[in-house]
Amino acid sequence: MSLLSIRSAIVGALDTIPGLKVYDHLPPTVEELPAIVVALHSANYTDLSYTFHLLLLAGSWDAAESESLMVPFLEASGAASICALLNADPGCVTVSAGGIGKHRFAGIEYQGATISVTARDVP
Repeated sequence: MSLLSIRSAIVGALDTIPGLKVYDHLPPTVEELPAIVVALHSANYTDLSYTFHLLLLAGSWDAAESESLMVPFLEASGAASICALLNADPGCVTVSAGGIGKHRFAGIEYQGATISVTARDVP
C-alpha cells in the first residue's frame, strides 16, 4: 500500500465512528466537534512504516465536558474506540494516546488529545 492509501484507510475507518468529524488534511478551521485531524508525523523507509498523529478535538470552553466527550474515543474497546477500530487492521497499531488537555489549532484553543498510530505497508 502507498502512503496515501494507508492514510485513506485510516480516514475511512475513522469515518465509521458516529458523531466524529474526520479531516484527512489540516483544515483552516474546524467546523464540527468532536473532530479528528489525521496528519503524517514520520515515515520509516527501512520497515515501510508510517506514523500518523491523530489530533482529537472535543471542545473549546468547558474542560470537564470536553474531557467526558473524549473518553469513548480514547477507550481501548467499545463502539467509539479509535484504538479498537484501528487495531482491527493487521497493518495498523495504535501506539499511544496522550497530551490530553489544551491544544491550539487554527488559532483556537481546544480541549483534545493526540493519538499516535503506526501503520505498516503490508501485502
